[in-house]
Amino acid sequence: MSKKEWLAGMKAIYPVCFGYIPMGLACGVLLQQAGYHWLAVMLMSLIIYGGASQFMIASMTVAGAGLLEMVIMIFFINLRHLLMSSSLAHRIREKSTAFSIFFAQTITDESFAVNTLYFKTEGMWNPTKAMAANVTAYSTWILSTGIGAMAGKSIALSPVVMNYILIAMFIFLLISQIENRIVFWTAVFSGITAVLLMNLLHHNIAIVLTSILASGFGLYLQNKKDDKEGILRG
Repeated sequence: MSKKEWLAGMKAIYPVCFGYIPMGLACGVLLQQAGYHWLAVMLMSLIIYGGASQFMIASMTVAGAGLLEMVIMIFFINLRHLLMSSSLAHRIREKSTAFSIFFAQTITDESFAVNTLYFKTEGMWNPTKAMAANVTAYSTWILSTGIGAMAGKSIALSPVVMNYILIAMFIFLLISQIENRIVFWTAVFSGITAVLLMNLLHHNIAIVLTSILASGFGLYLQNKKDDKEGILRG
């Protein structure tokens, strides 16, 4: 692993890191306000490493959700990381198992997008540069959330403000991922289902059930689209 390759990987990912810093600081503050120690926040970032998941942990903790509910939600939210890791697996097949495991751990939506883009250019990108990009973003997120959690002790955020920030964050995450009709209608279905189940059950388990039902609904729409395209091609 040469210094030149690591610098190239860091250079490719630095715009993402600039976005991670304010996001990580806000996430750290919210987790601290939800009752988590700064060391726990950094450990969470080290193991879970998911902005949406960690924001949701803060929200669900404030709402009084149980550990099992949070684990299930995190599982479904981060399930896409398995697909992203699998998609890039053939790019690092000559590397060791330990390298591959750590590479998979450090993949996020943003680092996946950067690596996918650069890997398309033959000879420009390699596993070392990809790992450097991943580790740079990974380190930035861990440090940012940790600093945010430490600063959270001196920053007073009311539950109303926390809820506003979290709702705004998830609206942004939702809108940024609506790239076709299937995602749009799945989002609509998810919103309606969540409201109905919360009013019927009056329990945070409604969030878990909504995520499962919405995943199934999205899969149904995708399969229906694939069948229609298959008929047209036939």
